[in-house]
Amino acid sequence: MTESKHTLVVAQVTAPHGIRGGLRAKLHDPKSTSLAVGRPVQLGEGGPTAVIESVSPVPGRDFVRLQLGGVRSRDEAEALRGCDLIMDRSLLPPLEEDEFYLADAVGIAVERLVDGAVQPLGTVVALTSNGAQDLFEVEWSASSGKRKRWLMPVVPHFIESLDAERLRVTLPIGLLPAELEPEQDESGPGPDGAL
Repeated sequence: MTESKHTLVVAQVTAPHGIRGGLRAKLHDPKSTSLAVGRPVQLGEGGPTAVIESVSPVPGRDFVRLQLGGVRSRDEAEALRGCDLIMDRSLLPPLEEDEFYLADAVGIAVERLVDGAVQPLGTVVALTSNGAQDLFEVEWSASSGKRKRWLMPVVPHFIESLDAERLRVTLPIGLLPAELEPEQDESGPGPDGAL
């Protein structure tokens, strides 16, 4: 997925639809209405631009069927399989104050506060989904020096704040790899019940 501060990948072509150049595309946001008749989309990074001639949702799925100007045969549609559909952000609905595009978090450092100190948790390197929710793939360096990844569900109560440099999170115990969890005192209570 390739984007810039001016563009956003909104869908990916998954297959041809019919014999007259129709396409089937998977939306990155199932609720998105950004693909609309008359809007231009760029066909992949650095690719040509085409205007949307028709679009219709696939009921109950995060897919749409669409027809693009200039795509008139099944072979032309097949050639676009796997192609990102990129839109200019100025054509997208404005974000609410507490909203952000998930793609904007890629490359951002993830951290949390533990006993008043900042703990680095890695960097968001990709987006994925488990079918029920979106997930950030966060890469970090283990004490061995090996790069590892953990998955963070993208849910509002885990996200404290996000800016251009960092994603501050509040996470429940058990979500992070054991090496990133704070050490617990395992000594147990003393003979008088004190820890």
